[in-house]
Parts: sequence; C-alpha cells; structure tokens
Amino acid sequence: MADQIYFIQNAVGATLGVFDTWLLLRGIKTLGVRMTQSSTSAQKIAAYLDAHPKVLKVLYPGLLSHKGYDIHMSQAKNGGAVLSFDVGSQENARTVVEALDIPVFSVSLGAVETIISYPPKMSHAELDNDALANAGITPGLLRFSVGLEDADDLIADLDTALAQI
Repeated sequence: MADQIYFIQNAVGATLGVFDTWLLLRGIKTLGVRMTQSSTSAQKIAAYLDAHPKVLKVLYPGLLSHKGYDIHMSQAKNGGAVLSFDVGSQENARTVVEALDIPVFSVSLGAVETIISYPPKMSHAELDNDALANAGITPGLLRFSVGLEDADDLIADLDTALAQI
C-alpha cells in the first residue's frame, strides 16, 4: 500500500513543497492566538449586526439566538471567526461591500485580514435559485471572515457601510 500511495503522491504532486511546509509549520505556532482574537472579534461583530435594524438575519453559532447554539457550544470553545448576515437584497449587499474599507472582497477564508464575500455569486455560484433558497443562501447574504483587525474598527466600517442602504 505504501508503494501505491507513493506513486499517487509522486504522480499528482499531493505533497507540500519545502517552502509550503515551512509556512505551514510557522503558521501553526500562532494559530491558537490568531483564532482566539478572530473569534472574540467575530462574537462582538455578530452581536452588533444582530442588533442592527438594517440586518435581517445573522448566522453565527456563538449567538444565543442561533438555532444550533447549544449543540455548537457543547462541542466548541466559541462561535468561531466566520459569520454571515443578510441585508435583504443583492443591491443592498453590493452597496455594503462597495462601502466597506477594511475587509478584502474575496472567497478565501481564514486569513489574518478580514474577508467579505457574496456567496450567491461566489462560493455557491453553481447553484440555481431554488438550490440557493433550499440552502438558505438569500440574495442579500454576505459572509464575513474576521481577521486580526480591531473589532471596533470593523464595526465602525460596517456601520458606515450599512448606513448607505
């Protein structure tokens, strides 16, 4: 079996290069503190968004109002660093994204910088409208992966952007 695995690794390049391995090892050393910071900020941002009148819904397992809160918190230390929120329409989502200064607009998650994405046209673009609706992905849904920036700076940026809709 080892020979077969080696053949596949060699044939398709399913192993990390030396530099990639070094980056992985370096990143693992600070992963805990980065996740603690991002998760603490995400909790604060989720609470802010949950109380905002222009936000229809916040999806974040760290909120008491989340339907999976009890199960999630029995298995995790916190709600994590990623949340989603619904601003009601594709037009509102575009307005918010264009008005934000801090987050990077990208499909990537888990970076040191905060990233915002628009799932209906990015990560879930292959789904038709019925499949999107069945998955709970609404036209106004934005995904927010919280990085290491100050939570109050991110909230101020979101507040300015949400004021545009």
